[in-house]
Amino acid sequence: MNDLTWSDNLAAFSWFTRWLLSGLALAVGILGISAVWLALAMLSGLPCSWLALFAAADMALMLRLTQTPPGWPRRLAAALATALAIAISQWFIAATYIGQSLGLAPLDSASRLGPVLAWTLTDLNLHASDWALILLSLPLAAWWAGNGRKF
Repeated sequence: MNDLTWSDNLAAFSWFTRWLLSGLALAVGILGISAVWLALAMLSGLPCSWLALFAAADMALMLRLTQTPPGWPRRLAAALATALAIAISQWFIAATYIGQSLGLAPLDSASRLGPVLAWTLTDLNLHASDWALILLSLPLAAWWAGNGRKF
């Protein structure tokens, strides 16, 4: 095995492990912000849509901390992770509201909740300003993930 092949294999391994680490960090970030969002929404009785901006900042920060290579893949990953965090949070908020009235735990209710009912409850719970914050968070996540510049 010559040095060039070893170097290529090491670079591919490094790229793969960096994205794997980034994916794990994003998963932790998504679960963390979803848990905080659910707790605050249940305690306050409000949708707490401003947390979408924190989700965007969290996903961008996770990608920067794990030194994900800059460029459009990092920006796309930040926006998609933010969208997933928002979707999971809204799903669990709707499931918890329904579960409380049926005497189900949030996880049981979330596993039984269908997409149509989840969408209907989310749509009834969110106002125009909430939707604006949620939609604003997606490009903000991509922008904050950036091309390697500092915050």
